[in-house]
Amino acid sequence: MKIKDMEIFLDLLNTQSPTLTASNFSTSQPNVSIIVKNLEETLSTTLFERLGKKLLPTSKALLIGKIWLKLIEDYYKSLEIVNDDTTLLGEINIASTQSISEYFINEILFKFKDSFPKVNLHHQTQNTQKSLHLLKNGLIEMAIIETTITQSYIDHESFVKKEWYEDELIIVSADKKLSNKEFYIDELLNKKWIFREKGSGLRDAFLKKIGHISKNFPIFLELDRTNAIKELILKEDAISFFSKKAIERELQNNILYPIKIKNIDLKRKFYVVKRKDYHFNRALDKFENFLFEYKNL
Repeated sequence: MKIKDMEIFLDLLNTQSPTLTASNFSTSQPNVSIIVKNLEETLSTTLFERLGKKLLPTSKALLIGKIWLKLIEDYYKSLEIVNDDTTLLGEINIASTQSISEYFINEILFKFKDSFPKVNLHHQTQNTQKSLHLLKNGLIEMAIIETTITQSYIDHESFVKKEWYEDELIIVSADKKLSNKEFYIDELLNKKWIFREKGSGLRDAFLKKIGHISKNFPIFLELDRTNAIKELILKEDAISFFSKKAIERELQNNILYPIKIKNIDLKRKFYVVKRKDYHFNRALDKFENFLFEYKNL
């Protein structure tokens, strides 16, 4: 039974005229009569008594009319809810790598939740490998990562990858003198380099950028938290690399200083990754649009 047929029936209860109802719905009078006949056959009951050109509703028709009127009202109310972003419902499960979690995504998550309070938003911080593992196994619906992954890997795992944000890595020190000149990377190998742990997207991006030197790079210390590395750099004679956004405040306040590197482009990309076969999730699609609109925060 079609919604429009129910609506024509309800209108006919009021007009009692197939001609007038046909005009109200931009259809023909015979079509209205066919709809009434089909409804009566489906329900195995008489809905209207014929009195000349009028159709008088039976008691059963009036009872059905009350029930169907509520159904029609609820139907259109549901459409309003679905199309009203302020009442967006659903659940989203995402993961992002640490630098993104610490310095990029939190404000976006807050503003999205503020705009769509009825969406249940679940976010976790994982390295790239773990994030993609969760995505592959359906435990999350989106991964936001800071490591470049090959198209062959994307195709093999049936993922979809979109470039989201362009970041830049900055090598820094608390020693202002190091910011006064440009260095080749091998001129800094005698420094005490502090790295993020293995599996970190930040670490992988840096090692990839410096090329063959990465094979024998003298790592002095490895730590698994960006803020811990930052605090150590501020206190000790050591250097490290960060996402530019992670040290904006320290650079502005002149407590950390950028070290210029010759012949190495330290820009990198962040990516949004989803499964090709993911089940449609309107809340997730809305979040993805929000993410891309808000990337220049």
